[in-house]
Amino acid sequence: MTKVNSGNDMQARQMGGSAAGATGTSTATSATSLTDSGASWGTTQFVGGWVVCAGVYGVITSHTGTVLTVDRWTAVATPGGAAGATPGATTAYTILPGGAPAWYMALTANAGAVSASDTSLTAEITTGGGGLVRKVCPYAHTTGAASYTLTPVFTANGSDALPVTVAKIAVLNSLIGGQMLFETLLGTTATLSASGDSLTVTETVTL
Repeated sequence: MTKVNSGNDMQARQMGGSAAGATGTSTATSATSLTDSGASWGTTQFVGGWVVCAGVYGVITSHTGTVLTVDRWTAVATPGGAAGATPGATTAYTILPGGAPAWYMALTANAGAVSASDTSLTAEITTGGGGLVRKVCPYAHTTGAASYTLTPVFTANGSDALPVTVAKIAVLNSLIGGQMLFETLLGTTATLSASGDSLTVTETVTL
C-alpha cells in the first residue's frame, strides 16, 4: 500500500489542525456546490473535508473564498447509497474540522506501478450498474493500532464487462470523485469471469 501525496496532505491537516472548521448560512446551492457570498475561506484549507447541512453532507473537492465544490450531497445514514437531496439555497451549514473518511474502495485492471504522485486510479472500473464499481467498505480498527482495515466484497453482475482481471485498488474519501489517498498493486490478481463471481479485498491502511 502506498500513501499518495493527497493522503499525506489530508493527514497533516487532520492532525496539525490547519483548519478549525466554519459555520454560516448559504446564499446559493446546487447539486455539487454551496455558496456563502459573505465568506472568505481562502482556497485550500477545507479541501478533503466535509460540509454538513440539512441532513446531508458533501466532501469538499475544491473551493474559492465563497464557493465550496462538493462531490455530491450524501445522506448521513446511507453514505454508499444514492445521492441525497440538495439543500435549500439559504441553509445553515457547518464545515467540520478534519477530513472526510477514507472508506471507499475502487478497482482497476490496470497493473501499472503505483506512485505517490498519482491523483486518480488509472482505468478505474466505473461501469454503470455494475457490481465492481467503487463502494463504501466495512471498517475495523484495533484500539491503539496505527491502522484500520477495509474488507469490501465486490460481486460481478450482468452489467460488468467480463472477464476482468483486477490488479490494483485505491482507497478514496468519496463515492464519486473526491481524493485518492492510498493505492495498492495487488500481490495476486483476481479474475472475475461470470456474473456472480465475487472478490473480497482486505486492505490494511497504515497511518
